[in-house]
Amino acid sequence: MAEIRVIARAIARAGKEELLRNTLREMLTPTRAEQGCRLYELYESNRKGLFYFYEKWASQSALDLHTKTPHYKQMEQNVYDLLEGAFEVNVLGSLG
Repeated sequence: MAEIRVIARAIARAGKEELLRNTLREMLTPTRAEQGCRLYELYESNRKGLFYFYEKWASQSALDLHTKTPHYKQMEQNVYDLLEGAFEVNVLGSLG
C-alpha cells in the first residue's frame, strides 16, 4: 500500500486563535499513537491564526481509521465555532 501524505489547514476566527491552537495541539499525542501514523506535525504560520497539519500515513485505510477515532470526532465538534471557514484537508499525490 502506498504511503499517504496530508496537509490540513485551519484559520481561526478573530479572537479565537488561542482556543484553536490548544484544540489542535490536543490532537498530537493521541494521533501519533495511532497505528499507521508515521508523522503528525502541527505548524503555526507567521500569519496570526493560521495553522497547518502535515501528516504521513502508512495507507489510505490508516487515514480513514484516523477520521473515525474519538479524538478526531471530538476535535471536529470543538473547532466548529473556532474556525473562519472550513477546515481544509488536502490528500497529496506525488508527481514524481
